[in-house]
Amino acid sequence: MFEFLSLFNVNVINSSIRLATPIVLAALGAAMCNKAGVLNLAIDGKMLIGAFTGIVATYFFRNFTQVGIAHPILATYLGVLTAMVVGGLFGLFFAWMHIKYKVDLVILAIAINMLALEVTVYLMRVLFKQAGTWSDPSIVQLPSITVGWIAAIPFFGSFLTGYNMIVYVSWILAVVLSIMMYKTRFGRHIQAVGENIEAAKAAGISVQRVQYFALVFSGVLAGMAGSFLSVGHLTLFTRNMSNGRGWIGNAAALFGFNSAPGSFFAALFFGFADGIALRLQNVTDLPPYIVQLMPNILTIVILAFVSYRAKLRELKRTQQ
Repeated sequence: MFEFLSLFNVNVINSSIRLATPIVLAALGAAMCNKAGVLNLAIDGKMLIGAFTGIVATYFFRNFTQVGIAHPILATYLGVLTAMVVGGLFGLFFAWMHIKYKVDLVILAIAINMLALEVTVYLMRVLFKQAGTWSDPSIVQLPSITVGWIAAIPFFGSFLTGYNMIVYVSWILAVVLSIMMYKTRFGRHIQAVGENIEAAKAAGISVQRVQYFALVFSGVLAGMAGSFLSVGHLTLFTRNMSNGRGWIGNAAALFGFNSAPGSFFAALFFGFADGIALRLQNVTDLPPYIVQLMPNILTIVILAFVSYRAKLRELKRTQQ
């Protein structure tokens, strides 16, 4: 009983929030695409590209500019920005191939995910002569930001501050996207395209513009999520560093009804599952491979529940 209670403490919750951050960003991007009627299964690959680009750009900004960037933190922030730009470019390529040339979304996503995995390994070998893991002492992690008045709030203060910039940005984005989707004209256009493309076209809505925006925006978020893994949470890059977080983000978006708040809290739930799984390795005798499978098993259960819920909804509609 005491071992179970020891799973829930401030350190575990803080760690879970950090682990949830890339999933939150992936889920928000996936929800936006789903609302716009384009299934984006390439988020995991874009996240992996973002992780590699973020740490490599940080390294080059720090060491190989004309005079080198004196302040290492500035180099790290520029690395994050570069990862976001590259993620957006991959999103643009994804949108261009699907919208202009009608390439199947699933086939295109598989191709990009496979390309990201192999290209990052190849470039790591070419640039740094490393195959599995690469890091450099000049790379500095994104600093944690502590807001004094928030930290002073009893009980909740310790959960709400002490994270880096990307964590706070993910929270702000969840709020901003909620407002945009339900309180703005463009948000209503996105929902209209996702619900009925032909009706949206008849109403004069530019379907291509909406879908381009959704796919590019999700690419930017995936790039940010990847940079969080490599320079926000750690200061290294490893092969397949995204480790399925993009897929979990897709599951979180579905579980959250493709709404920004729902996707945010579903992603937090998956993050807590990761955090508890890590904690279980320290306080129980469960085999490590079983503990590591827990988040993936949870993802399968959630997807099965979402599928069952969709079938029930369709059944009710036919009965009416």
